[in-house]
Amino acid sequence: MNTLSQFKKGDLLFRQGDASDHVLRVRSGEIEVLREIGTASVLLGHVRGGEWLGEMGVIEGRSRSATARAAADGEVEVLTARQFLEQVSSDPATARDLILRLSIRLRSVEDIIAGDMLPFAHDRSPEGAGQAAPDAAIAADATISLTAHNDALRARIGATSIHVSKLPFVAGRIPVEGEVKPALRPDLVIEDEEPFRLSRQHFMIARSGDRLVVSDLGSALGTIVNGQPIGHHFMKDAAPLHRGENLVFAGGWDSPFEFLVSVS
Repeated sequence: MNTLSQFKKGDLLFRQGDASDHVLRVRSGEIEVLREIGTASVLLGHVRGGEWLGEMGVIEGRSRSATARAAADGEVEVLTARQFLEQVSSDPATARDLILRLSIRLRSVEDIIAGDMLPFAHDRSPEGAGQAAPDAAIAADATISLTAHNDALRARIGATSIHVSKLPFVAGRIPVEGEVKPALRPDLVIEDEEPFRLSRQHFMIARSGDRLVVSDLGSALGTIVNGQPIGHHFMKDAAPLHRGENLVFAGGWDSPFEFLVSVS
């Protein structure tokens, strides 16, 4: 039988570096996911009711890659790896997402960029009921542009919008001395300094069927698309773009790498 555990605002559910020996399913409340970089804590996003937390680390047998801290009072369901897999096996949509994510992680970033296997980008929140947004279909000839949305990023890439003329379009960091350069150079490379918020291959804009999606490429600090955190620490590795303006953060909520992606 699964265990229920209550938590109060400010409680730590697990710390970065802890053993990944259980999975949490949030029943109520809100949990912050934080990555410790030196003496700083970077807020990567939030996990809310109905969402899983810590499942990939348990399945892959790795230690916790981030810290989970309660942002509000609530309750979680605590499952062992076996209990988690048994529960997921009864939910075909969640099982498909999990299998696809594991398959993608066995491939190199270059294979993901060049291939046609993209992470599942349906809305897996309780409100979304596993469906894509009704306006998610985007015409093949849509115009896509990317613009810096704050002064810090404008100082790095300028104020002029960047036209996305081909897909996939990859954004990442310029490697520093001693780092291995990616086999495929990103379409947009941006300077950053330690502690890095941007990864060398951070995110890409790509087409998935009749939709446009932003896919996190296994970055250290994740990506946030229209308020939805994606990447290693969360339930999804991709999120759909909609027509109009889309806000994308690379590297946490207070990251200087804040982009406006316009689709028309």
